[in-house]
Amino acid sequence: MKSTMLKILTASLLCFSGVTLTHAATNHTAKSTHTAKSSKASHHAADSSKSVMQKELRACAKKRQGEWVSYSHNGATFNGTCQPNENGKLQFKAPAP
Repeated sequence: MKSTMLKILTASLLCFSGVTLTHAATNHTAKSTHTAKSSKASHHAADSSKSVMQKELRACAKKRQGEWVSYSHNGATFNGTCQPNENGKLQFKAPAP
């Protein structure tokens, strides 16, 4: 009985230490690539901001100031009005809460 329990305990300890070492190696690799991923994320955020602005401008193409419009981005629908931006072009503006 004692030898069986000792074998089970030893096998469990070996499995646990193997998983711990594997996780530590993976975590170390993830930390070294974190800076590359964060720079990609900031670049993606800039692209997303440009695409949102383009959609806001396109939503107001051929519309008049104050007209209600809607557009969708990433599965969400936005409703608002067309108002002039700093360049004088009509751009989507969400209503104030």
